Amino acid sequence: MPENVNAAFCESYVARCRELDVLDFDDLLLETLALFEAGELPEEITQRFTYLLVDEFQDIDALQYRLVRAWTKGCKSLFAIGDPDQSIYGFRGADAACFDRLAEDIPGLRVVRLTQNYRSTPEVLGYALPVIGHNPGGARSLLPNRGSGAPVRLAQAASSLAEGIFIAKEINRMVGGMDMLDAGGVTGDERIQPRSFSDIAILYRTHRQADILEYCLQKENIPYTVAGRDSFLSEPAVRAAIGFFRFLLAPGDTHSLQTALELGWACSPQQAVRLSAFFPGCSALHENLWDKAEAEFPELPMRAAVCALRKFSQCAAQESPARLLERWRDDAGFAGSEPLQKLIGTALFHRDMHSLLNALTLGEEADILRAGGKNYAAGAVTLMTLHGAKGLEFPAVFLCGACKGTLPLEMSERAADLAEERRLFYVGITRARDELILTYPGEPSPFLAEIPSGAVTSGGAAPKKALPEGEQLSLF
Repeated sequence: MPENVNAAFCESYVARCRELDVLDFDDLLLETLALFEAGELPEEITQRFTYLLVDEFQDIDALQYRLVRAWTKGCKSLFAIGDPDQSIYGFRGADAACFDRLAEDIPGLRVVRLTQNYRSTPEVLGYALPVIGHNPGGARSLLPNRGSGAPVRLAQAASSLAEGIFIAKEINRMVGGMDMLDAGGVTGDERIQPRSFSDIAILYRTHRQADILEYCLQKENIPYTVAGRDSFLSEPAVRAAIGFFRFLLAPGDTHSLQTALELGWACSPQQAVRLSAFFPGCSALHENLWDKAEAEFPELPMRAAVCALRKFSQCAAQESPARLLERWRDDAGFAGSEPLQKLIGTALFHRDMHSLLNALTLGEEADILRAGGKNYAAGAVTLMTLHGAKGLEFPAVFLCGACKGTLPLEMSERAADLAEERRLFYVGITRARDELILTYPGEPSPFLAEIPSGAVTSGGAAPKKALPEGEQLSLF
């Protein structure tokens, strides 16, 4: 996209924020830093904290670094903790060299290195350390505090579908088998203990890889949850539903109402602006207001939208969000919408609509969960991106899609940052406590060539078997 087009979008966005009298997250940082650097904050604020502690320091960007430095001027001590080998948010401006910069800015800085690892087995660490050792900084020292475990396994598949089938079948084997054939597929390795579904995570580089995985898990009746901001949140029906309930819970948010009117009821932009202007600055929605609105907007589709708003206004804050969304979907004519069904699957994890909307607005990847089916039951396999898995751990991890073009991720619009992609791969590997299985369809990732041959057990995923002539072929 041309730079002047980007600038026009930015200017329009900033103007709209000013019109709505709102600040986004970057604005909050910029405004706070400006107050600090201009010396306009009162001393009771700048001197309020004696000690400043910053966690996940490797994730901060240049603006946040300046804010930390400004904050420390009134402090006795700064304590920053993090791991530069887990700096994986370069697309947000994070810089793995932030620790070196801090050491330059504070010459007397004391550095404490933690070299004991209490999470992973020696086998998992023996696989992870050679990978990250190819990044600048030389060989890493990380000592396992646990006894020996299962070997790391690497499986090649003929296709993404074959990879998904292998993972689903392997999960069934790991939990004891969903049928007699699966139950007989044990490895005989006493170090590999039976798992529960909640012990297992499937990690991938991009959200689009999850579609085939979900299909295969559903075929095997394996319960699962998906974590993270998936593409369904950008679908018109989902945006309409979110805007509809945001307005009902915060009537001053007329921008959300306009979104709902245009995408949910096919109102023209002019109609949406007219109807939204009827509610400026409303702190509450009452019966008299609805009577006036119905009289003011008798023509379709605005009248239909007003009737829907009135119907849901009394229960939006009390009823379960999943039930509200199901009713809204059917009333608004979106029955059968797959994106809305996914939103309902996300709503199952929240007790009220406030909680759901707050999670969608402010939640990190791991905070936004979606049930794989119509209902959610405790004890499910977790599906999430490598970025979303940072900070988490699981007894057993499938790291799928470890193939050329995916790890590192190749995109036409920009070259891959190999050092950061390698850190991301390292983060994924070290989410495993006891058992790590890497899978890839097609050509292997170049990162796999960086592993010593003795650190992994290789094999094929779902090898083909000869079937008797005339037998119905099936993937499952």
